[in-house]
Amino acid sequence: MWSMCSWYGIELLMGANIWQIPASIIGTLIAVISGIYFYTILSIPYKLSRKFDKIKDKVALEEYTSCDDFQKEVANFIIDFFNYPGANVIGGNFHFNNCKSYIRNSGEDIKKFRSDTITKFKLKSGKSAVYVPIKIANHNLGDMLLIMEGQTLPLFKGMIADFENYFLDDQLYHVLNSVSRNGNKNKKNKGA
Repeated sequence: MWSMCSWYGIELLMGANIWQIPASIIGTLIAVISGIYFYTILSIPYKLSRKFDKIKDKVALEEYTSCDDFQKEVANFIIDFFNYPGANVIGGNFHFNNCKSYIRNSGEDIKKFRSDTITKFKLKSGKSAVYVPIKIANHNLGDMLLIMEGQTLPLFKGMIADFENYFLDDQLYHVLNSVSRNGNKNKKNKGA
């Protein structure tokens, strides 16, 4: 009886129908959750460029003495950075040219997944995998197989394509050239 009188009292005081109050609460919750979700999705490129800047600085200063160091740092960056709902990378198989393969939390053979484009696969374990070829112009620089857990957003393929295009491929190309150039200098110095 009391709850019915209190709802009736709210209706009289606020001039609202009883059904409008729960509907407005549910609508507010949906708006807040949607806003948080879209903020997270829209802030990823900004956060990505800020956090990847450390790696870009090391490339510019030629601090990588081997391609393997760069590959391991990039692999760990990807696995640590992409841990959002819908973009949860838990491991991968990374193969950059002139580097030893780096595998973290992946039992998959990358050769089974190779293709010319970024491709998503469903694994027998229930997880999914995204194959990413790394190319700049007509140069093939390597590839990655990212192991994903949970539902993957359709936007993830676009995010990882942009990451490969705008961040990874040119930095990898610089590292390969730098390591090759510095390796040749070291050979000349040892021979002199």
